[in-house]
Amino acid sequence: MQDPFASFIDRAPSLDAQPPRQVADNAIRFGRFCAIPHSRQLLMDGVPREIGGRAFDLLMVLLRSNGGIVSKDEIFNEVWPSMVVEECNLRFQIGSLRRALGDDGSMIKTIVRRGYMLVRENSNPESDLAFSPDAPRAPTDPSEKVEKGKPYIVLIDDDDGVRRAITGLLRSVGHSVESFPSVMAYEESDSVHRADCLILDVGLPGQNGLDFQAELMKSGLRQRIVFISGNADIPMSVRAMKAGAIEFLTKPVRHQDLLSAVDLAINA
Repeated sequence: MQDPFASFIDRAPSLDAQPPRQVADNAIRFGRFCAIPHSRQLLMDGVPREIGGRAFDLLMVLLRSNGGIVSKDEIFNEVWPSMVVEECNLRFQIGSLRRALGDDGSMIKTIVRRGYMLVRENSNPESDLAFSPDAPRAPTDPSEKVEKGKPYIVLIDDDDGVRRAITGLLRSVGHSVESFPSVMAYEESDSVHRADCLILDVGLPGQNGLDFQAELMKSGLRQRIVFISGNADIPMSVRAMKAGAIEFLTKPVRHQDLLSAVDLAINA
């Protein structure tokens, strides 16, 4: 039976008291923030932030995952133990937590059909995609079987390092990914036009990304595209966005920006 008291709104702790002069030993620091479990406080630059009780519990669950994906079932078990609540409660609390984090609310990521994760931007500077030889390696074999139930992402980029880095990132959050060095290689595969999101470089050998976007539109295929480019200019980005692109990102691409764009494309 659904708990009649599982409401959307939680009481926030009072902010009248001044921030503590010393942070407790069990405090968890992430970016500009510090979560203090015993006092249930969230500090930003040492100043308390208003946050509801459920939102704080949700924050602690995400922090304990240490950057991993937390499923909705895990969150329900931790934040609403022994209760039956609707998923809209969870979405409301995710929104509340993002608001508590202010301009940094985007560090809370929605992983489609998987759950949520908190990306600690400042904890690992190398996690941004600089596309160096040390970037995460992942297989780029386009014949890899697409897993059912996972968002399917197609990446077209002629830089092998870029393909490996982006493929590794997207697979780490549960997406099924295939990558190709050119539009021709993509069209010759058995995966054409089945992608939930197409990540497309502008400067490609043979047909470039913008011309391929135009070709898709002419054929009536409304593909959700995220463009990436190392030599972008304003006319390029304007053309891409007017033609319906979800996002236009410049290299080196920040992992948070790319994950957000892909998430937006999948849910468009």
